[in-house]
Amino acid sequence: MNRRFLTPLTIAAISAFALPAVAATANEPNEQQGMERMQHWAAAREMILDAKLAGMKAVLKLNPDQEKLWGPFQTAVEDSSKARNEDIEKMMEMRNQNETPVTILDTWSDELSKVAADMKKVSETAKPLYDSLDDTQKHNFEVVGRMLIPERARFAMEMMRNRMNEGGGMEMQP
Repeated sequence: MNRRFLTPLTIAAISAFALPAVAATANEPNEQQGMERMQHWAAAREMILDAKLAGMKAVLKLNPDQEKLWGPFQTAVEDSSKARNEDIEKMMEMRNQNETPVTILDTWSDELSKVAADMKKVSETAKPLYDSLDDTQKHNFEVVGRMLIPERARFAMEMMRNRMNEGGGMEMQP
């Protein structure tokens, strides 16, 4: 996997634990409302991921042989996302239990190991699919695949906003 794709994926994995926990502490009157928000956030995230995967599959225009390789890839991406949601929920619970910073760091390291294993599963299922694609499909896979990473999509939108606010034209960058 090339570095343009792997670096944002790594950053996304690391920030997966820090950002939601920080965001959840702001304006949270009680634990019940916090957990309710978390459930809504997880449901919305799952819905968005489903839409992105469906869009990616449609853009790729897979042939019947490639369709067989899509299923394992999609399952690995969905499983990774579900595990991430569970990890975030676990970190929020730990925050609510006033765990020590050392305990939290220890848990983060365990969770990041799981994230790495999930990323490896996604990579292993993506490889045969990617290898079966023609050049146009490979290009589309790279372009659309970047948006499967929530933080990457948010980062891309922020960059576009910044460029527009600076008064410069929109330049497409690879």
